[in-house]
Order: sequence, then C-alpha cells, then structure tokens
Amino acid sequence: MESDGDGQDRFSFARRNGVSVNKEGGYYCRGRQYGVEKKLAVGDCYEYKKQLWGGRPNLMEIAREHKVSKMFVRKIEGELYKNDGRVIYPEEITSEMVSGRALGPGAIALDEGDCFLLICLMRRKPTRSLGSYVHELYRLRATTVSKSTISRFFNHALPIRAGLCVPNLVPYDKFRPRNIEKAIEYIRALARIDPGRLKYADEKSLKGRDICNKLARRDPFTGIVPPTMTDPDFRNSYSIIGICGISRRSTPVKYRITESTVDAELFAMEMEDAVASGFLRPGDVLVMDNAANHTGKENTVLEDWLWNDHSIFALFLPARTPEWNPIELLWNCLSMRLKHNDWDNIHGSSRVVHAAIHILDRITHREVKRFYRKSGVFDLHGHA
Repeated sequence: MESDGDGQDRFSFARRNGVSVNKEGGYYCRGRQYGVEKKLAVGDCYEYKKQLWGGRPNLMEIAREHKVSKMFVRKIEGELYKNDGRVIYPEEITSEMVSGRALGPGAIALDEGDCFLLICLMRRKPTRSLGSYVHELYRLRATTVSKSTISRFFNHALPIRAGLCVPNLVPYDKFRPRNIEKAIEYIRALARIDPGRLKYADEKSLKGRDICNKLARRDPFTGIVPPTMTDPDFRNSYSIIGICGISRRSTPVKYRITESTVDAELFAMEMEDAVASGFLRPGDVLVMDNAANHTGKENTVLEDWLWNDHSIFALFLPARTPEWNPIELLWNCLSMRLKHNDWDNIHGSSRVVHAAIHILDRITHREVKRFYRKSGVFDLHGHA
C-alpha cells in the first residue's frame, strides 16, 4: 500500500483531505466529476484499444489503467457513441442545461438543489423507486442522472445510510379522531398504574413448519438440492394463549398451547385459570386488545366478572396499537428462536409444541421487562 510523506497510508491521507479512493486506487470526490483531462485520457485509451482489438475493449482493464471506476469508463463510452467519437466538455454541458436538455445519464453531478429535492421526494414518499427519482429530478430540475447515482447518494452521501428497509405499515384508520381519543384515554389511565401490576394478554398461532429448515444448501458437485426429512407435524397448527408480566410474585409468562382455535370460551377459561392459579391477583390490571374473542359472546361479562369478583381491572388497548402490547414482542422472540435454533434433539409428534414450551419456560422477568421498555410501557407511565 502506498504511503504519503507522513508515513500514513493513502486512504488515511484521502480521508483527511475530504476525498475518497476507489477500488482501483484512484482519488475522487463524491458527487463531483473528474476533470476534462481525465475524460480525454480515458476516451483516447478506449478508442485506441477498440481499434487494436477490432471490437469493444475491456472496460475493467481501462478502469485499472486510469484508476477510475468501471461506471466512469462506461459513461465515457456512452459519450463517444452519442457524439461521434468525442467526449463532452463542461461548457457544452452548461449550455445544454441552460437550453433545458441534458446530455444523458450521469452527464452532470448533483448540486445542492438536486440533493435538497431528493430529500424532499424521499420524505414525501419513502417507497418510491429509483426510476421515480430520476424522472422527478429531470422534470423539476432538468438534471439527468442514472439510477446508480441516486442509489449512491442515499447510501453514501448522508450521515446515516438511507437504504431500503421493510417499512412499518400503518393503516389510515389508526388516526381516526375516535381512535386518537381512545389512545389519550389509555395513556392517562396507564400513567396512574404501577407497571408491576400490569399483565398483558394475547394469543398467537403456532405452526409445525415453524421449526422446519426453510433453506438447504445445494450440493456443489451435483447441483442437486437434497430433500429435508421431517415428521408429519409440520402440517399441523396450534394456538397459544399467553399472559406476561414483570411482577416477581408470579412467573414472567403464563401460557396454554392448544390444537383448538382460540374463541371467546377458550379465552375465558384461560383467564379463569390465571385467577385460580394466582397469576392474576387482586389489584392487577389485565391489558388486552379489542379482538372479538376478548369482548364478545362469553366475554361480554369478562370485564365485570374480573372487577366485581376478583378486583382485577380490565384495560383495553386503543385500536390499531399492537406496538403498545409487550407480549407481541414476546411472540416475536418466540418466532425468532424457533426459526434459528436447531431442534433435531426433539423427536416424536408435536415437535413445535415441545420446542415452544422449551423456549417459553426459559423467558425471564428481565426479558419481559425489556419487552415492556421497547413497547414504551415505561415511557407511558413516566418511569425511567
């Protein structure tokens, strides 16, 4: 590796001077073009090798020789084809842009106005495609760049890498006035309750295929993907009814796994068992969502029965707020551990049930407290 006069490698020197080094070892500034001398040198080399080989030259070889990127060589190639064997000078780009016509993808670099527009477009619609940015940038700023330029801008030009991620899908009706009123009422009620008294309930479906390996490595010699042997349980479905809490007076999680679908009757039976076993105690607050099996049929009187007979207060989450329920994070933890652990040591039928029991029995109060913190329970209470 080459060094500068201070004995530091050239990459450190480049960083100190606000420039970058490409993989071919050449210096460049992000968002700026090489000078016309570099363009002429690359173009001359391209034409010479084209005549020498009698066809399209190796772009990677030219990139290494002139210490530029392959994309830069490809850009020069495009200019040569479009302009009868010559490259474009900066003054030509300026005059063409004044007339409202760019000369092709990547013909000019992004200026501050272009960058500002890209940020505004991203904020307005984060899911838009790279092609949409290219189109809008040309329509509103008469700036023509390639999709790769847009991608590099979002991935390298900002303090935080703005790559594509899985979005948090939020339904429009989450912000209906009535839902907002319910959310405010819920927060006010929660602020007056000791977090240690809170117990969160919900249910989750459990499938036998959750512990089957989803991927298998292809044989590198034959190209065949080997079959994965599994028991018939991978076709079965189960349901889990669970309650979690941070109180040390009870276990962190109480659950029941059943082959039946969780209806109002089954949910009511589990709440009765939670009271009988002492998991739910007088003074506790049972928080759950507004699902039909929590409020309908047999459970139309669940709220009154808990309060009148056992001094347990039922509190319902606002509509469209599963992120406020810590047990949803517990279910996510269960899914991740089922997916990433090796369960070959569990044999027989109902393997996924035994694996789920193995995981749920090892959930600690500390982990449940972490789920409370991530779901904002302590923030809603005003506790640190």
